[in-house]
Amino acid sequence: MSLDEGISRFIGCLYEAVYDAEAWRSAMLELMARTGSRMAFVSCVDINNREYTRSNFYHPDDTAAAIGAEEYVAGMFELDPSLTWAAAHPNAGLCDTATIMPREDFKQLEYVKWQASRMGTVHWRVFYTSPVDDLSFALSLHPPGSAGPASKDAALLHKLLFEHVSRALRLATRPPDLGHDAESVIILDSVGKVMTMSPRAERLVCEGDGLTVHKRHLSALYPAATARLESAIHSAVTSNMLGGAGGGVRLPRTNGRPDWLALVSPSPRFLEHLPVAVPAAVLRIVDAHPQLALTEHHAELFDLSPREIDVAQALLAGHSVDSMSALLGISRNTGKVHVQSLFRKTGTNRQSELVHLLAHLTRA
Repeated sequence: MSLDEGISRFIGCLYEAVYDAEAWRSAMLELMARTGSRMAFVSCVDINNREYTRSNFYHPDDTAAAIGAEEYVAGMFELDPSLTWAAAHPNAGLCDTATIMPREDFKQLEYVKWQASRMGTVHWRVFYTSPVDDLSFALSLHPPGSAGPASKDAALLHKLLFEHVSRALRLATRPPDLGHDAESVIILDSVGKVMTMSPRAERLVCEGDGLTVHKRHLSALYPAATARLESAIHSAVTSNMLGGAGGGVRLPRTNGRPDWLALVSPSPRFLEHLPVAVPAAVLRIVDAHPQLALTEHHAELFDLSPREIDVAQALLAGHSVDSMSALLGISRNTGKVHVQSLFRKTGTNRQSELVHLLAHLTRA
């Protein structure tokens, strides 16, 4: 299949549009136009357990799309025959109504009637990836109800565009490489599931030393600590909607060893418009009883106030500005003011430089 200049340009733009919500929506509308679709449905789905993590409908009528998306996630997906078919064929990669429902009376199915009345479409073609960690990415293209099934000649173009859409999403949302990180760091997605860990964090989890992972969810040794950890993670991953900031949680360890401190903070959020798992929070595990501590001598040396000592000690223990503020019960803006004051009094310009100076002093 040869590509005209317009298709080639569109494919190139996909990889840039993914980083901007409005540009991505425009790209999806252009994809619909180029494939002759009335609607496009992109989703991240657990096919085996029939659970939707994220889903976005793109439709000329935003109101219909919004209502349809709510109704679909609320229960209509349970009647979706393509989901049933994909669960039985998780690695097939393609589900077409002309193949899975060849009988003439399929328009009488409740799901098809709902789609026709709500979205004005009857047939659809779904492309999906093989499951990774139980999740698949899917793109569903729906021609107008009067058009009938999409032609087989169009399938090659549809498949090509799906491959580039899924690749653009995968490249944009991949978590950072922690392979060379010497600290215990865990990256969590927007529903609080583990995306990746540093080698040191992996060893800690494998040894069950205060933290375990089950179905990509983190747990502490005791229910009370697990509840606090889940609360801190929820606060971090919902920070863009609810204003949470994460927090610090003590993690009891085995054999009576000193506790760990789990520091949970939000990640920068700019990919919330995408229907896939994105890095949403960073969890760092540090010693809750650090040997490094600021003394009155250090405070006098830089003329630090009692609150600035608290802030400096929290930063020295590994806190971010967000988790330090949550730990000390102050607003993020107040925390930033204290950090700026510490910069001024110590003659530093960056948090890493400040922490390096404090650590050097406490070892002296």
